[in-house]
Amino acid sequence: MLLEGYRNLTLAKTGILSFASGRSWGAHFELAEDVRSLFPYINAVIPEARYHDKPEYMIFLFEGVRCTVYPKDVVAAPFSGRQSACRFGEKLTEFLNDLDRRRNEIVPNHRKYRPVSVIEIYRLLPRSNCRSCGYLTCMAFAAAIAQATATPDQCPGFAAPIYEYAVYPIYDAHGNLAETVTIEKDIEKREETTERAFAVAEPVRPQSDETEKTLGQPPLTDREKEVLRLLSGGATNNHISETLRISPHTVKSHVIHIFNKLAVNDRTQAAVLAAKHDLI
Repeated sequence: MLLEGYRNLTLAKTGILSFASGRSWGAHFELAEDVRSLFPYINAVIPEARYHDKPEYMIFLFEGVRCTVYPKDVVAAPFSGRQSACRFGEKLTEFLNDLDRRRNEIVPNHRKYRPVSVIEIYRLLPRSNCRSCGYLTCMAFAAAIAQATATPDQCPGFAAPIYEYAVYPIYDAHGNLAETVTIEKDIEKREETTERAFAVAEPVRPQSDETEKTLGQPPLTDREKEVLRLLSGGATNNHISETLRISPHTVKSHVIHIFNKLAVNDRTQAAVLAAKHDLI
């Protein structure tokens, strides 16, 4: 058992009008042990829980009560009085101890919530109010993303990312999460490496003199020519995606096909060949 209970429970009036008697009570109490090692497990089992960082704490609904759990403190509301707050403290303690017992049965979720303002998200959108996302306006969609009730992939025109961050766990000798390491991934460089790997992996047929003149066995499609024109101008896959209104994955496929048809291994070679033979 991780927790023997809680202590030092105090109540204070809140502004929440949930009970007929008027304003309800908010409770604060201390936990007997540090429970931060359980945060990834809470994050895994409770829908819409939010795992915050700096400082580290969890926000979630438990037994109909909005609950904020810090490593050794809990703040929760609303309660009708001290008795209901005490019952909640007991149930929360039981819940945390049950999670501790079932650690080996639960896949922990280490993803942490990092809030972004609605305006910042709105600036990433096409601002056309096309409703493809299911919302009436781009601003409403931005607000839904900020509240974690919608995701960027619902919008076909959402700006493509330049970088991604992978968070890797470091465990202590007892198998508990000790810390995490965040590694930044450059999407464009990774895509170009993938393109070269696929182009080299797929065999290219030797070209005859006539083929070398036209460089079209098989010939480039109209879409591939559009991609090649933008690629030759220095456009990244994300820029090509936005310009042609196609997905980054589709762009990557076109680039790989272009490499194979032109018998080249990178974007520079493709651009030089395109200019030399007037392919675009």
